[in-house]
Amino acid sequence: MKNEIMSQSSAENFSDIKGALTAESIRSLVDQGFIIPDDSIAESQFQPSSLDLTLSCEAYKLPGSILPLRGEGVREALDSFHARPLDLSTPTFLDRSQVYLIRLNESLDLPDTIGAYTNNKSSTGRIDLQTRTISDGNPRYEKHKRGYQGELWIEVISKSFDIRVHAGLSLNQAIFYGVRQILNDQELQQLNGRLPLLYSKFGQPIELNDSVLDHGLMMSVDLDQEIVGFVAKKSPEPLLLDQLESHDPDEFFDPIKKPKNGRLLLMKGRFYILSTLEYLRVPTEFAVEMLPYETTAGEFRAHYAGFFDPGFGYGTAGEMSGTPAVLEVRPYDDDLVLRHSQPICKMAFERLCGETGQAYGSTGTSHYATQRGPRLSKFFSDF
Repeated sequence: MKNEIMSQSSAENFSDIKGALTAESIRSLVDQGFIIPDDSIAESQFQPSSLDLTLSCEAYKLPGSILPLRGEGVREALDSFHARPLDLSTPTFLDRSQVYLIRLNESLDLPDTIGAYTNNKSSTGRIDLQTRTISDGNPRYEKHKRGYQGELWIEVISKSFDIRVHAGLSLNQAIFYGVRQILNDQELQQLNGRLPLLYSKFGQPIELNDSVLDHGLMMSVDLDQEIVGFVAKKSPEPLLLDQLESHDPDEFFDPIKKPKNGRLLLMKGRFYILSTLEYLRVPTEFAVEMLPYETTAGEFRAHYAGFFDPGFGYGTAGEMSGTPAVLEVRPYDDDLVLRHSQPICKMAFERLCGETGQAYGSTGTSHYATQRGPRLSKFFSDF
């Protein structure tokens, strides 16, 4: 499956690589035929330490979520369900709360030392669009073993709105790694002593103290701003995911004003967009994963996207004093009362295989690099 010809300048030895791969190393994976597109990979798909994956034309409507058994291919699993085929070569509407499985344009033929995991892009997480990848013989979502050879598929469930998609759109991203190196508590403290990781909204470094917990940094919710967040509402209008900054936010979300008593009631099963009190900085030799569930903070999902590229809130050389993280929150079992500065999510810092030369926001095209509170997805015009 390897490409017959590759760029000699991009050849890289992956036999003993440590950390998550940078954009430069991911390019080398593509050039050496370890990532195989149906057609080609656009330059815009390369992010500082991830690769945007794109939808193919092949899609199926399913009666429910499926996972292949060990040793079973995804196509074999599809054959055992009443899957209704769809063709995404033209714009196609996907219904709210319905399960769809779509083949991705990018297949893998990874080296034995390289694995991958995937998660939502920020823009899709902020519209309550759940995506999870599956692969052949792998009975779990999102994680793909070292040396995996085969197709990738994406399960798509739009929780709040009807949507319109077509082949070529990107809803999620892949992170590739050798030996993963998640910073422990002591390493986080040491890094923070050298490069402060959390800042206040007034531009002052924050001492970590009790924020460090079990290989991650706890961050809290900000309910002390004019608009503390947004809540999704029922809408008869679909979201057209090939049209940016074109949807009226009033059709899809209600803004949430600052609560007078510092408390916010989140209703079970509803979807909220909030932001963190602390401003996060991700130095360019690290990436950050926001863990989707943190049971010590409450029974809710705190983030769909969960991945922050190197340079987020940091810049190319540390010139930024952090950026708040935006949270996609959905309470599950019960209604939830949040109070200002209550811990709400945990950030895990992961070393890269080297320092990326493509820091987040450095090209000026990142929609969320300058966010200063809760911000809707790039599909909406501003409130």
